[in-house]
Amino acid sequence: MCIFIENHTVTIKLRIKHCDICQKDFDTLFRIQYKLPKKWVFVCEDCLLKVKKDNPLYRYGGTWKR
Repeated sequence: MCIFIENHTVTIKLRIKHCDICQKDFDTLFRIQYKLPKKWVFVCEDCLLKVKKDNPLYRYGGTWKR
């Protein structure tokens, strides 16, 4: 995205991430592992709560905020 301000061009980097489970866009996502093979994925809070319950493979790896 580019914005023009008084003969200057400003480029804004848009950071967009989607939940790897429900594919929706969120402002906050959680980096987790929850199944084999152990792969890091970003998930929303609703999906996080579903996959972490009683899951011995669940591992938290941080929070991403837009």
